[in-house]
Amino acid sequence: MLEVALAIPYWLELAATIAGAIFGALSAVRAKYDIFGVCCIAIVVGLAGGITRDILLQDYGIYAFQKPNLILACIAAGIVAFYFGKLMTYFDPFMDLLDNLSVALWAIIGTGKALSAGLDLVPAVILGTITANGGGIVRDICMNREPEAFQAGTVYVSAAFIGALAFAVMKQNHLLDQYAAITCVVLVMGIRYASLAFGWRTRPARDYSDVVTQAVAQPVKRMANRVRARRRPTGFQAQTTGLTGPIPPVTAKGVTGSMPPIASPSATGSMAPIASDGSSPDSALGNGVTSTDGENRCYPESDDQPPRPESET
Repeated sequence: MLEVALAIPYWLELAATIAGAIFGALSAVRAKYDIFGVCCIAIVVGLAGGITRDILLQDYGIYAFQKPNLILACIAAGIVAFYFGKLMTYFDPFMDLLDNLSVALWAIIGTGKALSAGLDLVPAVILGTITANGGGIVRDICMNREPEAFQAGTVYVSAAFIGALAFAVMKQNHLLDQYAAITCVVLVMGIRYASLAFGWRTRPARDYSDVVTQAVAQPVKRMANRVRARRRPTGFQAQTTGLTGPIPPVTAKGVTGSMPPIASPSATGSMAPIASDGSSPDSALGNGVTSTDGENRCYPESDDQPPRPESET
């Protein structure tokens, strides 16, 4: 059997075990269990954490079986809770104190035994946390409900973990190791009561996938837009694109026909309009002008041209 890291008085160890057993028994009473079920749940909550720790340590025996008085104390607590459950609720403040104290003490015992067995810091802290909270987890499993230790709510398991971590660090590195145990107790109880006083609560999972995706996508989009802007035609190329070749027919106020092709900017000389029949611009203008009434009338270029009708002026 491993020696514990802290010499705890037997009466205090017994009180911590009974406190856990009473909490477990009251849970079974509220669930309408019979007396056998209430006593079993009391034993589970009071001792299951230490039993799980001893099973994981291996070859060192199970402490609860070497101290049968602790099992009998859990059974007695279950019987009292079964018949006097309502009376025990009047001692809730005292029971809360014992519960928080028992969590701190079991964290110290579990971590100290793991260090005594030659385990490193990480497994020692894990075993200390399991010892402090394993009873409640096993209780919830036996009662077929979700473990409260794994749900969002008041800070409970985290307090035991922080206390066990502080104890293991101070013990392993010999940093004021004579005060390691009291430091663990102060941390566990301080965090527990502070969480109740200030409303500290753990939160469920929150998904940040969309935030990360948007943060990564925005630089990629900006880079893609820059690449596209570099590939676009600029200035002179953008103006000349699509302006060469024949232009489709244009219809405006009775004037139909297709416009001649527009020469490219590289062509030299001036562009002159060409009539549809192939004649020169001067002959096209001299043949006549189409009026608004549709008649093609010719007006000579001499000075003796007759005056135009008033309807055309």
